[in-house]
Amino acid sequence: MNKLMCSVCLVLQVTAQVTASDNRSTADIKDEVHRLVRQLDDNERSQREAAEKSLVELGVEALNLLPPITPRTPAEVKERLGRVRKTLETTIAESIAQPSLVTLAGEMSLTEALQAMEQQTGNRVTGYERRSGKVKVAFDKTPYWQALDEVLDQANLNINEFGGEASSLVLTARPEGQASRTETGVYSGVFRLEALRLESRRDLRNPTVNGMRLSLGVTWEPRVAPIGLRQQLSEITVVDDRGEALSVAGNQGALNASAELGMSAIEFGIPLPLVSREAKRIALLKGRFTALIPGRVESFEFADLGTARDVEQARAGVVVTFERLRQNVDLYELRMALRFDDAANALESHRGWVYQNEAYLTDKDGKKLENVGFQATRQETNEVGVAYLFDLPDGPEGCKFVYKTPALVLQLPVEYELKDIELP
Repeated sequence: MNKLMCSVCLVLQVTAQVTASDNRSTADIKDEVHRLVRQLDDNERSQREAAEKSLVELGVEALNLLPPITPRTPAEVKERLGRVRKTLETTIAESIAQPSLVTLAGEMSLTEALQAMEQQTGNRVTGYERRSGKVKVAFDKTPYWQALDEVLDQANLNINEFGGEASSLVLTARPEGQASRTETGVYSGVFRLEALRLESRRDLRNPTVNGMRLSLGVTWEPRVAPIGLRQQLSEITVVDDRGEALSVAGNQGALNASAELGMSAIEFGIPLPLVSREAKRIALLKGRFTALIPGRVESFEFADLGTARDVEQARAGVVVTFERLRQNVDLYELRMALRFDDAANALESHRGWVYQNEAYLTDKDGKKLENVGFQATRQETNEVGVAYLFDLPDGPEGCKFVYKTPALVLQLPVEYELKDIELP
């Protein structure tokens, strides 16, 4: 069974667990979590193991009720709590990576259709509010991208991948003569792929640089917001319409692309050799890339900033360390570090997302104080250090530091096939 199917099974299992717990009150579940956490420190190993298993079986609803791990937490409780939290966090991340489904039927306005799809999936779409017209649909648990492409084809609209809105798809008018989205799109989970351009180059002075470049566009459901994508060139197979395999240039390398804020798509440029003029099409392009999907955002809070030094807090697969706060001329410099058990390349090739994490202070009255700037202090494979600057005219007394970050990064394998790509 492949990883994606395993993910589906896990999500179905935990969904069933959460549904079962819905019949119980929040207070009952809270009491049960507290009882089981105490049992993690039982003298009997069998009781400790049973408590850990029961916490996982309570499902994701128990996640917010788990206590933080502190220096006073017993070693074995710390280990078991960490496993429980990571299991539940992973389940959330994997469920996010499952495609949204749309059920909608009848003739309705474009606005009604898109609003209904947003309510069902959580995928926000803008840019259609002033557009009129009707669409006719018949969706029964239809994957989101297939449903959206059909609606956009009827409305003669397209997506502006550089629309500039975070966690949203921005619609725009479709250029005349452009092929329909349902004909050109390929769907895999929460992703939509499309062959955008195929460019050929023949250098008459230096034939060794002859070749083609296929631009592959990858779009995702806006509720997902991946950190980045990694395409190993060795995991791409290309065959032309004569049955000849085309070698991908530099097939030991990889293509890395980060998902920038305000963009809803990424392009990969796949290098290919020139083919015989007898070939008219790429009959099959088959591949698999890895998407880095962030898990649930966790909040870390630190107090006693004036005296605290190197205080760690852990959640699932991440550790946030408050290192120190010191005055730097007219400002205060706060140094912290973010470390993952397994950063999945998210801090190596795609670390820009870290600097978009929320990092702020609250004063003694609870007022939010934003940082006025920051700089990286170190960058390693699984760890990043950052120094934030704050303007504190009344000093740091009574302030708390709040940092928010995904608790883990999921590596999601995404398989795809494109067929009948016309050669230039």
